[in-house]
Amino acid sequence: MKRLILTAAALLCTQAHAGAQHLIYPLETAVIQDRDDALAYVQSRYPQTGTLALLDTRQSLLGTHYHFAPQNDAGQPCEGAIVVTTDRQGQLYRLFNSLPDDTADCVLNLPLPPRPHTLLSPPAGEIVQATMTVFDPDPRTATGLALEGDHADVDDIVIPASAYQTVTGIEVTRQNGRLYLVNDRVMAVDIQSMAALETGPEQGLVSVADGSSFAFTRQDTAFRDVNAFYHLDHSLQYLAALGFTGVRALFTAPLKIDAQGQNTNNSTYLTDTGILAMGVGGVPDSEDADVVLHEFGHAINYQLVPDWKGGDSDAIGEGFGDYWAGAYSFWVQRDRNERFELDVFANWDGVVGALKSRRSLNDQEARYDPEMDYRAHVSVNGTLSDQLWSTPLFQTLKQAEAVYGEAAFDEFNRVVLEGMAGMGFGMKMHDLARSTVDAAQRLYPQKPYAQWLNARFKHHGILRDALVLAQSNSALTVTGKNQTELSLALIQSGASALNNVQVDLAMPALNWHQVVRSELVAAGAVTRVNESVSIPASLQCGETLSLNAEISFSQDTAQQPVNYQQELTFTYGVPVLSQPLQHSQQAIPDARQINQNGKILLGEALVALNVPAGAGLVSYDFAIQLSLSHPRFSDLKVTVRAPSGRSVTLLNYQSFPLPEKTDTFTMANTAGLSELLGEPMTGNWVLEVTDRVTGQSGKIHSWGVGAVTGYDCSQTGTSTDPQNKQTTDNPAKPENSSSSGGGSLGLFSLLFGVVMALARRRQF
Repeated sequence: MKRLILTAAALLCTQAHAGAQHLIYPLETAVIQDRDDALAYVQSRYPQTGTLALLDTRQSLLGTHYHFAPQNDAGQPCEGAIVVTTDRQGQLYRLFNSLPDDTADCVLNLPLPPRPHTLLSPPAGEIVQATMTVFDPDPRTATGLALEGDHADVDDIVIPASAYQTVTGIEVTRQNGRLYLVNDRVMAVDIQSMAALETGPEQGLVSVADGSSFAFTRQDTAFRDVNAFYHLDHSLQYLAALGFTGVRALFTAPLKIDAQGQNTNNSTYLTDTGILAMGVGGVPDSEDADVVLHEFGHAINYQLVPDWKGGDSDAIGEGFGDYWAGAYSFWVQRDRNERFELDVFANWDGVVGALKSRRSLNDQEARYDPEMDYRAHVSVNGTLSDQLWSTPLFQTLKQAEAVYGEAAFDEFNRVVLEGMAGMGFGMKMHDLARSTVDAAQRLYPQKPYAQWLNARFKHHGILRDALVLAQSNSALTVTGKNQTELSLALIQSGASALNNVQVDLAMPALNWHQVVRSELVAAGAVTRVNESVSIPASLQCGETLSLNAEISFSQDTAQQPVNYQQELTFTYGVPVLSQPLQHSQQAIPDARQINQNGKILLGEALVALNVPAGAGLVSYDFAIQLSLSHPRFSDLKVTVRAPSGRSVTLLNYQSFPLPEKTDTFTMANTAGLSELLGEPMTGNWVLEVTDRVTGQSGKIHSWGVGAVTGYDCSQTGTSTDPQNKQTTDNPAKPENSSSSGGGSLGLFSLLFGVVMALARRRQF
């Protein structure tokens, strides 16, 4: 076994990512029973913090969270936070730290005072049960019908009777012979006046005679109050059923909602007054449970995190609201054979009428840039901020439901809510993603929720391994007598230096094992690694090889170590296709901004390849070879279009840490390629590369399509028939292909070559 020591001098660096990690998992143990213990611990660990003020103490399913805010010399609150999190036994578990370096000149974070307003509120009385008529969750989902209607006037849309549901046992208040929409959880109010709000119509208090039901339809304005009241009450009861009750209760007083609170096509949770004000422009928002529950999602955010502000919190809040609404629509349809538009948020309010605004819960092209702050409803580098957070959550919920059925809803919703507990001012998506994966592992260690979440967050670039090994070429060639050249790179992509690094590498097929150790690996370090390795006599040309790596490091010497595994796959020998490669050296134009408003014109490169007659049909041995270079692969989408017009995406804005990539895409390692089975090979094939982010350009070096006829495993260019090789590609493990760009490890002797990665900041 070789032992390789990385020296600090060999790993020169620049900062790769601008965003620092706010989550800290201390090595030391401490018992914290109350706010005084928490404050004493913080001041002992961070003596330079100065004066801290306790904002609040919150309890969640897994422990207690003490939220502190920094203050300046005048006692005014500053932007920043430190949250001390303990487990259920009061043992220190984690810190969230976004404290400013200096509070003398800090940016103030003053609480917003309640704006002047007047409300009409229902009276107190006796709690009784009533019957209501509602949309559950909306008329399109309830019926599975489009119901597009007349775009000019939504009031003319014909709603079938089957769109309405009768619900019973709903708690309301009885007073003086009438029933009002108020109970211990929800209060339907009427905003009569409010500063800085374009208030909606004054509908008064909705009530019915004792013994009657709230049986309205959408032609009655009272239906809006009833529908919103029901869905908000149902969701609040669901929170309690998940375990957020007693000392863990998120809401301790009735939540106020005005179903016609705004005269615009917009709804808002007013944080200063604690009121949900629903809009009436276009389709009245209260008719769509998605919109009601989305706004309720904002209220949940502020109850879980008292200083929900700064960083990516705006976009996270929008994404969580979409998720919370989508999860309920999914639950309503859980027993249906055919589910209606699961991946669409607001598919009633956002679809019908002249004012359309629906969002996707399945934006697989959304990618995260840690150097940017994500606001609400904005596009960053081609990614809508709301969808960037909702997509990994909702798609993991679908994955969980497919495996565990109805039980997955409660379990996964607990994970999502618990993940937010303990966050603080200035949280970034990668902070919350890490916390959510952590919550999944702690709540359900026997189920793969954490693994699934981790994979989806990595797909979107929200989570990234701080230390990765990457290969620029997936094929191992023969470089000398019984020798192959392994060329890889060790990349430190974190925002700060890593301590006590150890990488255990193993490639069993080559009888090779190494351990790489370093006390310090600086941020942004890229170390090129090359080694000639002997080829065992038993190795067959065309065989698939795996390189496994176990990685361990600490963010600093006072934190718990991070441990994870990576894997790379190689092919021994270069695959030979039935059709010759096209060597194009075609430039990939950079995207460019074309006006003052930040509108982006995509950069596009098209390369055609003609396959002559007699080439046969696409079969299971079909492959696409591609070699291209680009400083930032996350800018690129690479698609191949067959002569029939059917297309397959090879790279989809996925991050890749090296500037060059040569790979062979096969049925086994590329999702979607099997859709081309049976297609004629003859005709024009088109490679299309799209760049959606300004700042970098690249080049297509070569590409080709065809059946794999053999593997070139010699210096003379002879090839081996794939039918004679001993080991073939494993179709059960397509995620291990290097085309994923995720990177596993392979490292041999160290011939250091340092690449400086300059930090960048782009603004849209």
